[in-house]
Amino acid sequence: MAAPFRTCDHCSKPAVVHNTVIVNGTMNELHLCEEHAAQAGIQMPGAAPIKELLGQLAQAVPGRPRGPACPECGHPFADFKTSGLLGCAACYDAFAATIGPVVERAHGGATQHVGRIPPSGAATAERTAAVQRLLKELEACVAAEQYERAARLRDRIREMRAEGAPEATP
Repeated sequence: MAAPFRTCDHCSKPAVVHNTVIVNGTMNELHLCEEHAAQAGIQMPGAAPIKELLGQLAQAVPGRPRGPACPECGHPFADFKTSGLLGCAACYDAFAATIGPVVERAHGGATQHVGRIPPSGAATAERTAAVQRLLKELEACVAAEQYERAARLRDRIREMRAEGAPEATP
């Protein structure tokens, strides 16, 4: 059977805070609505993000060392551990030994960003790269005085540009 509906001890609103205290065998119950709980200084669950609560908890431990900090912005590494955020670009260098393995695991072994191409731009990027390769090959053919091959490469480059490959220079 469900517990009976409780109202606030100070008004008729539904109670959302229920506190039971037993002192010397005497049980005292307190039931408060959100408004009266806030007036009593009781923070409601879900009112603060979890990372904020964790940060407050980490700061609340007296004498706890904060660990290394970024020399540029002063952001402590302990804050990165609780929030997952760094303070500035220099933090990456300051904490490289510690966050490097984390980044590597998160990105499947890669530690350097290589970028992504949206699916709609992949074909264009491939054509651009192909035109650039052909231009380099064309230059090599001209330097080697292979003019017939150079003419075929020139014609192929013109065809690719007509198909929509952007202008590319070697």
